[in-house]
Amino acid sequence: MVRRNFLQVLQEKNVDLKREYQRLYELFYIQKAPDMQGICYTLKDFCEGNFLNVPFRRTCLSLEDFDDTYNYHFEKIPHDFDLNYLLSFCEYTFNLSIWITPGNPLCVFGNAQQSQFYLQQVQNVMEMIGYTRAIQEGISIFVPKDRGAISVSEIVAPEISYKVLEYNHYTMKGDIARKRETLRILADQLEPRRVELAAINKELANNVFFMFNNMNIRHNNSTEGDKNYREVVAKMTQDELENWYDETYQLCLLAFLELDNVERTKKVSQLKASFGK
Repeated sequence: MVRRNFLQVLQEKNVDLKREYQRLYELFYIQKAPDMQGICYTLKDFCEGNFLNVPFRRTCLSLEDFDDTYNYHFEKIPHDFDLNYLLSFCEYTFNLSIWITPGNPLCVFGNAQQSQFYLQQVQNVMEMIGYTRAIQEGISIFVPKDRGAISVSEIVAPEISYKVLEYNHYTMKGDIARKRETLRILADQLEPRRVELAAINKELANNVFFMFNNMNIRHNNSTEGDKNYREVVAKMTQDELENWYDETYQLCLLAFLELDNVERTKKVSQLKASFGK
């Protein structure tokens, strides 16, 4: 079966990314709703009014200050629009809008119905293009729905579940250092279960730990003279190395799923045995 790329999937579903972006832009920047006094404001206005209560503002004193500091500037009709532009916009507006929803005691200014509708609209768009929400320390990002990654994120230690999902985030593409760090974390989680994994799937265990130890992940394999030097790795381009990191990530997912399946297999065996009585 020939694998379809992401663009082909979107085209088959007739998803117009620009159209979806324009709808969200309209909802956030242009459409107005009344506050408790009946005065109408945009969702952006409400976000500005509550900005000092937003925990991720750091030292920024206004939304304008925040935008300038982190270079968040969105246009109604962007000149260089792509999927990443849409994702960046959705993450920016979603994380701001969520602070003016019902139940947030810090919200002093806003329209709950307007903010809830916007948050749902963003999630509908993400769902339609095959993305899901991941949260860490109250910050939301949107990552591709990878069934393996989602399953693994649910069974690993809570402190690394976000890292499993984050690996697929668009900002990780080309960032060798961040990908290497995530793989190191996964290696640390798998190391204590190496013998157990080998007993289940020896080839998988050999492959995943070969990658950990020889692809400049856990050891310095690229500096000539180092005891762990590997000429093949040293001569790889960044694109080649990133591709092997992505393959290693997939091997990690398989390893975690194999380990998680042991207990499930035991239960099925017990069930099968009970039928023979």
